[in-house]
Amino acid sequence: MFCRVLIFLTLWVGTTFCARSCVKFEFAQEMPPSESIQVISNYSAVSRTELFGVCVPRCMKDIRCNAFDICNGECRTIRGWLPIYTDSGSGDLCERHQIKCQDGYFFNRQNESCIQHDICNFESVPESTCFLSAGPSSNIVWTRKSGSTTSSSTGPTAAHRGLYYKYIETSSGAVGDRAILESSSAFQVKTYCLTMYYHMYGATINTLTIRTQKGNNAAIDRWKLSGDQGDVWHHLSGVNLPLDSQTKIIIEATRGSSHTGDIAIDYVELWPFACP
Repeated sequence: MFCRVLIFLTLWVGTTFCARSCVKFEFAQEMPPSESIQVISNYSAVSRTELFGVCVPRCMKDIRCNAFDICNGECRTIRGWLPIYTDSGSGDLCERHQIKCQDGYFFNRQNESCIQHDICNFESVPESTCFLSAGPSSNIVWTRKSGSTTSSSTGPTAAHRGLYYKYIETSSGAVGDRAILESSSAFQVKTYCLTMYYHMYGATINTLTIRTQKGNNAAIDRWKLSGDQGDVWHHLSGVNLPLDSQTKIIIEATRGSSHTGDIAIDYVELWPFACP
């Protein structure tokens, strides 16, 4: 069983969650309730102590949860690190309590420790946590971009998270041209979970595909989507990928018939366990 210890020091609050080891939720900052966030769930309680008693174990049980907020008689579990993302509300400032794992790490509930996982958020070049790079068989490129794409009526106007994303520019080229990102890591023999955000808006959107390929064997499609999905970022909540030291991950976007076929991806994560 887990135990909860609340530590109060003036306005700074630390919450320690203990079992075989201790994981600390650090007070990160105060913010208005209207700040943008990714809320997983909201809970209400009479007292602040009860709110901690609800949100700490809820967050610990949900692998998506990296933080929780206490504000206005409720707590809300949060998916994602700072910076903060979208929600609505009003009233006094909220307290953000973050699981204390360094960037590029997440809290593994099975062994109760912070372990590294792979993230491609495209915010820096080079990006040490990213497991994907351009594939040699590409005939168009994945372009790192901030803000809107260069063509109208297609592509996102901004990244889903942070400032940068990657996309295919379809103003030139031929139908069926491919942009490929692929992994070069030697993976352990187990099933991994890939999550990401994708944007597929435009009259001539073609196809976005996630594959695995072992050695020189034929690649296996693990997820595929075609056509206009609207001018919005969508979340791919999880694709199970059986991997080993000889198997690579491939993310491929295919060009459509005109400039209105821009496909974008952002915040690609590879978790070292099967999708829940």
